[in-house]
Order: sequence, then C-alpha cells, then structure tokens
Amino acid sequence: MKFGIVGLGWPGQQHVRAIKAYAKEAELTAVCDLDPLKIKEFEGLCDTYSDIDLFFAEADVEAVVLAVPHQLHAELAIRALQLGKHVLIEKPMARTVEECNQMIQAAEEHNRTLMVAQNWRYTPWCIVAKRIVESGELGQIRAVRTEWLLNFRPSFPKGSWIYNGELAGGGAIVSLAIHNVDALRFIVGEIEEVYTNALYTDDWSTNEAENWAMSQLKFDNGAIGHLFTGYTPFFPPDNGMLHIYGEEGTMFFGPYQGENGLWIRSSKRSLDPDAGYERVEIDSLAPQLDGHPQTNQLKHFLDSVKNGTRPETDGRETIKTIELVTSMYASRRDGLPVRNGGKINVGS
Repeated sequence: MKFGIVGLGWPGQQHVRAIKAYAKEAELTAVCDLDPLKIKEFEGLCDTYSDIDLFFAEADVEAVVLAVPHQLHAELAIRALQLGKHVLIEKPMARTVEECNQMIQAAEEHNRTLMVAQNWRYTPWCIVAKRIVESGELGQIRAVRTEWLLNFRPSFPKGSWIYNGELAGGGAIVSLAIHNVDALRFIVGEIEEVYTNALYTDDWSTNEAENWAMSQLKFDNGAIGHLFTGYTPFFPPDNGMLHIYGEEGTMFFGPYQGENGLWIRSSKRSLDPDAGYERVEIDSLAPQLDGHPQTNQLKHFLDSVKNGTRPETDGRETIKTIELVTSMYASRRDGLPVRNGGKINVGS
C-alpha cells in the first residue's frame, strides 16, 4: 500500500518508522510539511511537498496519514476520503462530535477506511491490562485512577495552535489526556457520568484551553474513577499512569521498586501479606506485538483495509471518546455532573 504522510513532527516520524517496519506491505511514496528542513530529510526517498493542494493533486498514494494540528483534522480527512484515499489520522479524532460525524459520513459514502491513531490501544501493556481485566482475575472493578502530566512548553513554543482552545478543541484534556480517556474506555468500560474541574492559569493559553484539569468518573459497571492531567507542571515525576482496583486484586502501570512496568497483585497469585507486586510479563502474554505501538497500529490498519474489516479505532468507535470529552467540558462549564451524552444529572 502506498502511503503519504502529512505532518512530519514527532507523531509523523513515528508513522514513518512504522511504515519502514512493514516494508513488504507498505511503502512511503510522499510526504508533506511546511518546514523545509523536515522535507529535506526525505528528498530522494519519496516525493516531497510543501503545498497541501499539490500533495492531494499529484501524490501517488492509496492511504494518507494525517499528523496535523487539530483544527485541520476534519477538513483534511474528508478531503482525502473524497479523493478515494484510506485515512489514518492522529488523535484526537476531531475537535467536535459534529466534525467526527462528517468524517464518518465521508468514509462510508466513499467506502474507505477511516482509523484514528489512539496508539495506547495498540500498546502492549494496555492490551495485556485489558485481557487481565476481562479474565476476571481482579474481581469486580471498584475504582480506577489515571493521570498524565507533561510540560508542553519545551515542545510547543508560545503562540502555538495547541494553546488556543478554539483551534485545539480545548486544553490538556483533549490534547494530552485524550490517551487516558480512550484507554479507560478500552480497558475498563464505558463511562456514564463525569464531573470536571479545571484551571486556566497559563498565560500562553487562550480561548478556554485549560492547563490543569481533573474529572471524577462513574463507569457503567458501577466503578468510580479519577482522571488528572496538566500540560504546565513543573518537572512532573510521573506521567501516563493507570491504577485499577478490584475486589480480588490491584493492577497498575507505572514505577515500582525502581522499574517502570505493569504490576499486579491478586488473590489468585498469592495471599501472603508480604508478597508484594508481581511484574506482568508482557512479552510472553503478547508475543505477537511490537514494542513500538505505532507499528502495531499500522499493521492493524493494513489488515483492516486488506480484509475490509472495521478497525479497533474506526470513526464510529472513536467518536465515543470525543463525546466523552465533550461531556467533560460541559461539566466544567456548568459546574455540574454530566451524563455522558450531554444531559446534566442535577440529582447526583
């Protein structure tokens, strides 16, 4: 399959790496970026473009990877789909539910695959964590907490689109914790109610781009949860963490005894009060997976297109994550718990 990549920042480079990993099934035939230095690296390797109109008019591609600012997601995805290209687009899927619906409609009208790069779902530890939850080893899940704190300033200079809530679709929740939000749905289950608080203390941010946020969650299965995120912390010690508490066991991803990994303790493994946590052997439980999630992601995309099957993170699945984020922002705005889907639950 011939691929074209639009956007050669860090996410775009991960897709380049993935395509190279599947050289027998995928070929990078074109790239497009406004930065001449990034384009220069690909000269002689594939066709290069600095003009998106020329890219769409001339590039010899069957699939387009879009790693572009959020405000361009819907516009460029729809354009590619209308030209008959399959689309793999970076998260978040789009800024609004309406934009997501327009993308889904374009994919279905033109019979093309639309897949969102929610790469945590293709990360080995997330896949193994989901399998353990589904196995019942932890018993009934009662509580979950997750966080991601990351200072954006070293990566995004002042004036960047990502600090503009209108262009990005929000702040830290949609631009960073979108990973956590989607992973919670994937690993634990659907969320029925949210209650969100946020801070707007960053003088780089405008148009309601929150730089700190926390949201209390109520899952369909009765569990409660807590999401914490921020993109202006001062040298945060942890990020991307997830803890799952069940009646028969606890599992978490993060540091423990000086090592980062997926850790578990359950009644099935030991009742010894001094047993401690056991590191989950991810490689043995998921030997078919690559350590690079974007490589697993690309393989899934290729298989979905080839077999005509729905991707794990197609439009109709991933719009649910955007609906949840929309509910989080509605709760923050109104100061009330919100039923996922937008109905305010004033009785909670």
